[in-house]
Amino acid sequence: MFRRWRETVLMLMGAVWCGLAPAAWAGPPAQKLPSAYLVFPLIDLTGGRDTRIELVNLSGTSQTLECFYIDGDSCNETGFLISFTPYQPLSWLASDGLSNTQNGSAVPPFPGAQGELKCVVVPALPDLSFHNTMQGRAIVYDTNGETVSYGAVAFQRLSDGDFTGTVALNGSSYAQCPDKLHFEVLSDQPTSSSDLVLVPCAENLLLQIPTTVGVQYIIFNEFETQYSASKSFSCFDRRALADITAQLNRATLGSDTAHIVARGTNGPILGLVVDRVPGARTAGNEPSFQGGRSANVIFPPVADVP
Repeated sequence: MFRRWRETVLMLMGAVWCGLAPAAWAGPPAQKLPSAYLVFPLIDLTGGRDTRIELVNLSGTSQTLECFYIDGDSCNETGFLISFTPYQPLSWLASDGLSNTQNGSAVPPFPGAQGELKCVVVPALPDLSFHNTMQGRAIVYDTNGETVSYGAVAFQRLSDGDFTGTVALNGSSYAQCPDKLHFEVLSDQPTSSSDLVLVPCAENLLLQIPTTVGVQYIIFNEFETQYSASKSFSCFDRRALADITAQLNRATLGSDTAHIVARGTNGPILGLVVDRVPGARTAGNEPSFQGGRSANVIFPPVADVP
């Protein structure tokens, strides 16, 4: 059923790897490439958990990132700058933050229980090679040994230009947001329940206006029976699969797995699933992307960044 869009995504990614990326990118963002804008959909400090955030500068030049934490409960935002030396990796615990005396970077602790992190490269020069420089990962863990590891959603810059504060995810300046998220998930069972985490792709961090998104869910069981549901959220959403619809319960669904297609009705979304399997173990479940959709993320301008 989904073979055609998967083949299209693979062909587009192959073109990038072969150095054939076009001037415009009409479609979902290619992943696992040095990029200019990164989104970490889940920072989790609930129930004794912590989150390690990892970033690496893959270029031979110094780089600056402008970042914002967004608290999932209050939608409050906390901004900060991070400086990187050439090829420098950097990591910190969300509960502690970071004070790096070598380059003067100061990262505050995450200001809430759970939420997200958005970071954009502020290039020293307008050339693409100064924009597309970063990769990132996050690891959520607790004292029981449960972990959720995932890669930051990465967007490449597609054309030369100075950073103005607006990340135009339009397929011309930057890669577009995905139009739909496809998840293969474990259905809810009596001993295990997975969570779906969603954040808006668009954000106004300058005026600190929370983004509210409606979401349409299309669900298929193993027999390709189709169900649907809809929800809405502001700035951050994490809910058990059974809270989306009772059809995601194993007894109702009639199968151990389900295919979920999630699409924002009034704006694109990003996210991941936290799979919980019998035996009290978790894993990060990243979606496949289908299609492209434009959105803007507006950061406060950074004046006189070295």
